[in-house]
Amino acid sequence: MVLLGSIGVTNSATSINESQVTVESKGRVKALSRNLLPPTRQARPLALSTALHTMGTGLVVTLSSIYFTRIVGLSVSQVGAGLAVAALIGLTAGIPLGRLSDRLGSRGLLIALLACQAAAVLLYTQAESYSAFVVAASLLAFAIQGDSAVRMTLIAHLIPANERIVTRAYLRSVTNLGFAVGTALASIALASDRQATYETLLVVGSGCFLCGAVAVMRVPPVPPVADAHKVSRWAALADRSYVTVVLINSLLQLHYAILEVGIPLWVSEYTDAPRGLVAVLFLLNTLVILVLQVPVGRRFGPLRHAGRCVSLAGVLLASACLLLGLSGPVTGWLTIGILLVAGTAHALGEILHATGSWAASFELAPEDAQGQYQGLFATGIGVSQVLGPFLVTVLILPHGAIGWFISAAFLLGAGFLMAAAIRRGAIRMTTATAPASVGLAADRH
Repeated sequence: MVLLGSIGVTNSATSINESQVTVESKGRVKALSRNLLPPTRQARPLALSTALHTMGTGLVVTLSSIYFTRIVGLSVSQVGAGLAVAALIGLTAGIPLGRLSDRLGSRGLLIALLACQAAAVLLYTQAESYSAFVVAASLLAFAIQGDSAVRMTLIAHLIPANERIVTRAYLRSVTNLGFAVGTALASIALASDRQATYETLLVVGSGCFLCGAVAVMRVPPVPPVADAHKVSRWAALADRSYVTVVLINSLLQLHYAILEVGIPLWVSEYTDAPRGLVAVLFLLNTLVILVLQVPVGRRFGPLRHAGRCVSLAGVLLASACLLLGLSGPVTGWLTIGILLVAGTAHALGEILHATGSWAASFELAPEDAQGQYQGLFATGIGVSQVLGPFLVTVLILPHGAIGWFISAAFLLGAGFLMAAAIRRGAIRMTTATAPASVGLAADRH
């Protein structure tokens, strides 16, 4: 009886422990879903579209260069030159397509751009010459750059002003997860190294873009901006305070090239850390953003916090660069520890920079011209994406620790300069609206 009682108690304890584990697992799933599913119903199809879009992007970006060199037979220099041409063509998309989304409506235009991306990736599988590769890559770059501008415009037109930054934070979390899944799928082709596998996965990537377009169809229709045709086509470029924010943001945006190009090359070629640590650092970056991007966006989303966000981001990103510079001369576990701290500091800086830059891009833009203003902002990001890898590989890595210390000073200065530019832009908006408010008050009396 005692034995049976003991067995009963043990079974009960086991059941209780299993129940606790189940509850804890469900709690983790709910916590993760809270950072991936926007609370507003109209934003959820946009989150699904973003996940599919970034999954396709992760697949295509990871596979395309290797596909065209190993399978199609182009040289590395041809692929590099073709992608550079495509990137430059892509830079022309932001402002005109942003302005067009104000005049025609951003929802339909985003659907069309996603369909163009699907078609461009299918062209990749049929491109057997250098010229065909350049045409397909240019179409894809143009559509991706336009997608960035129009998607931001759709958020501005669809979501109330006080919810835009939180919504953007959700989409950022989804972006990281989708890109990670796409990259993981691409590893199947890299492991097999067969033409059929490459082409099958490129078709899957094309399907992701097409499914993303279908998901956008579930977004509520967004009417064109009233009197958008009356806004000057040069309004954004003529707004000097906004242009200043865009330019400085493009400088601070170079930290993405440091993450995507600088850190992998530095860890594998300039430190004694195992090369597998690169994957760990990317995973760390993804997890930190998944956990913290939404809470930070919710807490520090308003424009009044933007200056402090970007200045603190500059401090954290500069700290990451200093640590990267210090990781070169040391060895063993100390190297790994320094690199993990640097990766954490970089991820936190990335989160704060994203939050502050979104607030500036939305709230410093007039509501009747969000499209072309978001197009200008996206173009600044595109310039950084084009120049970033070159600057990292030519100006930072060859100079070792000195290069990292210089980049630390650069990012620190950019953070404080952007904070000052945001404050000037906010003052400009306040002074611009004040006369109108006084006039309305006078009319009431």
